[in-house]
Amino acid sequence: MKREKNVLPVILSIVGVIALFPLTGCSATDKYHNKRKMDIIGKDVDAVHKDIDNVLGLDASSPLLEKE
Repeated sequence: MKREKNVLPVILSIVGVIALFPLTGCSATDKYHNKRKMDIIGKDVDAVHKDIDNVLGLDASSPLLEKE
């Protein structure tokens, strides 16, 4: 009998997590959704990189470089 009491909270916890999963709004199982999110993150990282280069003055060609 003691074992049955220990199994019930585990089962209820698993059911609770499964019930909350669809309510999060962001499904980790949808590969198209995930690809779109990763594309957006990649564009954001690229934009930040360009902004940092612009602020540091690294986007213009250096006068120290020899012209070909």
